[in-house]
Amino acid sequence: MEDIREVLKDYPIIPACRTKDQFKDALESEARIIFVLEANISDYKEKINAAKDRGKYSFIHFDLIGGLAQDDDALEYLKQTADPTGIITTRKNLIAKAKKLEMNTIQRMFLIDTTSIASAINMARQTKPDAIEIMPGIAPKVIRAIKNRVDIPIITGGLMTEEAEIRMAIKAGAVAASLSKKKLWNYKYGD
Repeated sequence: MEDIREVLKDYPIIPACRTKDQFKDALESEARIIFVLEANISDYKEKINAAKDRGKYSFIHFDLIGGLAQDDDALEYLKQTADPTGIITTRKNLIAKAKKLEMNTIQRMFLIDTTSIASAINMARQTKPDAIEIMPGIAPKVIRAIKNRVDIPIITGGLMTEEAEIRMAIKAGAVAASLSKKKLWNYKYGD
């Protein structure tokens, strides 16, 4: 995959899909990247292949694949059987393993206080994922604080319900917003 910043430059929205209907709609959207947040052992390959067939990059939330352990062996199995663009995970050991497998990585981080922000910065510096996803996405001040301390693309997600929140996140330094609300998938930076 080309640099994630370039992929997201003109269309900074990433559909975050939990349901089959969301995924189907995401395939029809203008988005270049799709986050597959829920999948199971029987459908993950189908979803990844459907995204590839549409010329889209798929990142599967590895921690949430039902029926598949969240360990190194399962990650190798995922790579061999479906070869997604990359994974989303909260686990730093899986970021390291995915990088060895030449997979793109997005490290998801939940920020609830100043300690978790400091921890997120340290983890990002150690693991060097291709991007980090900060949650919740409604905290432009936090996006700026992290952007000023790490040179890793920031994606923000969670609790965003209005276009104004997307604009604020991007203005603060995020390269994209991952959203499950279909009504926001048509947002284009500069609108």
